[in-house]
Amino acid sequence: MTTSPPHWTTRAYPPAYRRAYAAEISGHIARVTSDRGRRAGTLEGAAVLGHALRMRTGLDSARPGGRLLAALPAFVVPVAASLCLTLLVVWRIPPLPWDGERACTPLAYVPWPAVLGCALAGRWASARVAAGAALLGAVASWPLVRWTDGAEGLAQNRTTLAGLALAALLVLLAPPDLPPVTSRARRAMALVALALGVPMLVGAVTVFDTVSGPYTTTEARADPLLLFVCFTPLVLAVPAALAMSRTRYGLALAALLIAGSVLSFVPVGWLAEVPYAAGGLLAQEVFGTGALALVVHAVRDTRERRRAVRR
Repeated sequence: MTTSPPHWTTRAYPPAYRRAYAAEISGHIARVTSDRGRRAGTLEGAAVLGHALRMRTGLDSARPGGRLLAALPAFVVPVAASLCLTLLVVWRIPPLPWDGERACTPLAYVPWPAVLGCALAGRWASARVAAGAALLGAVASWPLVRWTDGAEGLAQNRTTLAGLALAALLVLLAPPDLPPVTSRARRAMALVALALGVPMLVGAVTVFDTVSGPYTTTEARADPLLLFVCFTPLVLAVPAALAMSRTRYGLALAALLIAGSVLSFVPVGWLAEVPYAAGGLLAQEVFGTGALALVVHAVRDTRERRRAVRR
C-alpha cells in the first residue's frame, strides 16, 4: 500500500497538527483529484490551505475569534448587498443638476445581490464564490475608476471600494464549517436587508426640492452613501448590541464603541468631516449601540446570579 506524499498545502498547518494529519489530508486531496479532476483537487487544496491559515491565526471555528468571524456574515452580507443594490439603481437613473456626477463601479456592486441571494437560499458555498467575485471586482475597480474618472472619481469611490473589499474579505475569512444557513440566520439576513434596503432605495430615488440660492430651489435626490451612513447603525443597533452582550469580550467591545464614538468627535475625529451633520447622528447611534449592549449584559448577569442563588 502506497501513501501519498505530503501535499504542499499541509505545510501551512501547525507542526503538531501536520505530523498527525498531513498524510490523511494529502491522501484525501489525491483521491479528490483522481475521482473528480484537477479543478476539484485544486479547490480542495485551497480549502485545506484556508483551514490551515485559520488554525495558524486562531480564527478557526474552535476558537472565539473564528466564531466571531462566523457570526459577522449574517450582518455584513445584507448590509453590503443593500448598499450595492441602491448604488446600481441610482447609477441607472439620469442625475439631476444638483446631484452632481458620481463615478460608478458596477464590477464591485453586481456580485453582492448574488451573495445575498445564495445565502438566503442556503447555498453558502456559492455565496462564498460570489464574495470572491465581489472582492476581485472591488480590487479591479480601483485602477479602472482612476483611468475612467481620474483622481476625483477615485476620491469619490475610494472609501466605498475599500469597505466592499473588506466586507468580501470578512465573508471569505469566516470558517466555512459554521455557515449562516440556519433558518434563524437567514431570517436575520432577510430582515436586515429589508430594513436597510427599502428606505435606502426609496430615499435614493425620491426627488425633493432643495435650496440652491436666494429664493430659488432645485430638484435633487439624497446621496445613497449618506443614507447608508445614517440608516446602517440604526438598523444594526439592536442586533449588534444583543450579539455583543453574548460574547466573551462583549463588555470590552461595548466600551470600545462608546469610547470610539466620543473620541471620533474631537477636532481630529473623522466624523466631524461627514457632511450634512450625519457624523453627529452616526456617533449617537454607535454610542447607543454600546450603551444598549452594556444594559443587556447587566440584565443577563443579574438573572444568572439570581438563578444561581435559588439553586
